[in-house]
Amino acid sequence: MVFNLTGNEDTEAAQDPEDIRHSLDDLIAKLEPTPETSGGWGAVMSEHKQEWERLKAQIHERQKALKALVREKKSGELSPEEFERKYREIQDELTALEFQVYNLRLGTDVKL
Repeated sequence: MVFNLTGNEDTEAAQDPEDIRHSLDDLIAKLEPTPETSGGWGAVMSEHKQEWERLKAQIHERQKALKALVREKKSGELSPEEFERKYREIQDELTALEFQVYNLRLGTDVKL
């Protein structure tokens, strides 16, 4: 299952809106926590342990960078414009990492 969330019209135009809606409904259903998905998540983590550990470390690193950025802003080391630019950059990186976690969990290839 592949989803394109980039807004690329060529890819989306080729798909029927009803098919897209059903695909998104399926993706959302897979994200709902149930005893089966919780057990499945444990299996995915153990099966892809190195990838999971790498993603966790990267997420933790970006979260620390975000906290440091806020400290720099509060101390006056950054201009509001510089803070906003760096903040958006880190948030985009975190979003990309979250998509990687979802893809790992769901066995899909959701793209931004």
